[in-house]
Amino acid sequence: MTKKEYKSFKVEISDHVANLILSRPDQLNTMSRDFWVELGEVTEEINMNSEVRVLVMSSTGKHFCAGMDLTAFSNGVDNIPEDKKPDHARIGEAVYRVAKELQGYISSLESIRVPVIAAIHGGCVGGAVDLVTACDIRLASDDAFFCIQEINIGMAADVGTLQRLPKIIPDSKMREMAYTGRRMYAKEAKESGLVSDTFESHEKLLEAANNLAREIATKSPIAIHGLKAVMNYSRDHSVSDSLDFNALWSGAMLSQRDMTEAMTANMEKRDASFEKLVDVKKFNESDS
Repeated sequence: MTKKEYKSFKVEISDHVANLILSRPDQLNTMSRDFWVELGEVTEEINMNSEVRVLVMSSTGKHFCAGMDLTAFSNGVDNIPEDKKPDHARIGEAVYRVAKELQGYISSLESIRVPVIAAIHGGCVGGAVDLVTACDIRLASDDAFFCIQEINIGMAADVGTLQRLPKIIPDSKMREMAYTGRRMYAKEAKESGLVSDTFESHEKLLEAANNLAREIATKSPIAIHGLKAVMNYSRDHSVSDSLDFNALWSGAMLSQRDMTEAMTANMEKRDASFEKLVDVKKFNESDS
């Protein structure tokens, strides 16, 4: 698989763990147009890489991510004379399509087969909250804070926070944050369940995130994929529907070979060794 260079991210892969690093520290890792498009591309690249079993998302500089780069976005009609502008419905429909596109990029973190661990330091603001709530596990440094910034600029968050956050923290607290735009600091984030744990420095945070990733990467990749798929489905469906989905998934993808290896390794007091997943080439990839 060809390794692509990105403007907003660095990708490092080692020992079945992919590190996706936000790499525009001088711009506080704001979410530019390149960021959004590349997020979709890089998650697809990682999802198709059969060597990758876990993804760690971290950042550089003072803040994890300062949210949307508003200067990079326009509704496209600001410079059109009033008598030539489309009507309100058509402008609104265009905004809807843009929102759906951005939602899709965020949701790619949720839909890829591997667990995603977010290692958050400094500010996690606006669109960055949308980003990390789509991850499986969140860890933070003691200096981290979270802010649903959109209300402070006169809008409602619209690419995932309002849908995912109330399934992570108490609804009342989520609404308080959404209505006020206040900061939730690391201690409160841990107490509320937004993050699993906090660490005294950025370095210790990254060490912990990668240690956790390496531990997960020792498990059966088929079983891990199944866990993520079933847990995500169960979050959004009834118990009855979720049990049916769980049974169907097991019927289709329960690996007797991996189960045998896991149990044998346990009895022999050694690390289990699981086969890599099958390589799949994208349809738009050349054979060269």
